[in-house]
Amino acid sequence: MSARFKPPGQCPACGEWVPRGAAACNDCGACAKSGWNGDTHADGLDLPDNEFDYDDFIAREFGGQTSKQPLTTNLWWWVALVLLLILVVTALLPLFR
Repeated sequence: MSARFKPPGQCPACGEWVPRGAAACNDCGACAKSGWNGDTHADGLDLPDNEFDYDDFIAREFGGQTSKQPLTTNLWWWVALVLLLILVVTALLPLFR
């Protein structure tokens, strides 16, 4: 793939059509600065490479702790249960009068 490529034509990196006057390929982002090389279109974005271990990162970042259910979640279950009981009692109350 040559840095001498000038649009219009097929992108040397991905093969998509690059229109006349375009500074970069609309599909892969290759351009004259990257030498029309598709491998360099994401340089400078600080993306993790293939050796990045996500599980190791999570363990180091969060100390390997398992997430605990917050107290507020349990509280909302109790509130819902009490409201449901109140609803049932008020619905059945006219039957006993």
